[in-house]
Amino acid sequence: MCNLSENIEANGIKKGIKEGIKLGIRKERIDAIARMIRADTTKEQIILYGYTEAEYIEAEKLMYMNV
Repeated sequence: MCNLSENIEANGIKKGIKEGIKLGIRKERIDAIARMIRADTTKEQIILYGYTEAEYIEAEKLMYMNV
């Protein structure tokens, strides 16, 4: 029974690490978009760089919330 709980704990830790990495990468992408918006890069250019429209909208929304 001890091995089962250790396995469950290890899987939970792995899942948490993966989720944390995803959130960190997402934040970095949103921050990069915000910097480009402040540098007057157009929405079309940002999307051509490989960012999504949803990321652009999120970055824009966060920028104007923090003004």
